[in-house]
Amino acid sequence: MMRLRGLVAGWRLCILLLGLATLMHHAWPVGALEFDMLFQTKCVMEEINRNTLVVGEFASYHKDNSAQMVPMDIKVEDPSGSVLYEQKGLSTGSFAFTTKEDGDFKACFTAKDITTAQNSKIKLDWKTGVAATDWDAVAKKDHLSEMQTELKRLEGTIREIHAEMISMRSREEEMRNINEATNARVAWFSIGSLAMCISLAAWQLIYLRSFFRKKKLL
Repeated sequence: MMRLRGLVAGWRLCILLLGLATLMHHAWPVGALEFDMLFQTKCVMEEINRNTLVVGEFASYHKDNSAQMVPMDIKVEDPSGSVLYEQKGLSTGSFAFTTKEDGDFKACFTAKDITTAQNSKIKLDWKTGVAATDWDAVAKKDHLSEMQTELKRLEGTIREIHAEMISMRSREEEMRNINEATNARVAWFSIGSLAMCISLAAWQLIYLRSFFRKKKLL
């Protein structure tokens, strides 16, 4: 009976994860980010987990005429500041890499001068994980049917959800440890301050008693 209940619970969890993965895949598709330069250098940051495939495509053009391309310098850095991709004078291009650490990855675009920047617009399509995978190529390589490819895609999405949940739990634990350590320091500081105040009050009492005795006021 207990084993049957466990199997039912497991199937319910699988169905829930599949439903969530399908909802995320169809309801929130990954879209490109468009923004005005405004400044000579403009950076975009994305928080990404380790061992994640990242594929990016970019284009820079005049904000009033999308057909007029504008050359830009682009640099992509990892959280440690190491350069993962760097090119100069490109109006369109793409980059791809697999992350080796958790953190904020940064893509910076630089115009030749401030006037060019204020008249330019950037389109950046930054995909990660399942969204960055070429599923048509995977299907051809592994000889998968459309249904098998979709199931594989959903499996990848579920893995990403699971990894994100583990990452969130790890960050929550880290923040809890920091809060506990901070609270302990504050408590010891308060105890130390109280002990110092008591010691100072006792010293003042002893000093004043000695002073008044010398003056024969006590």
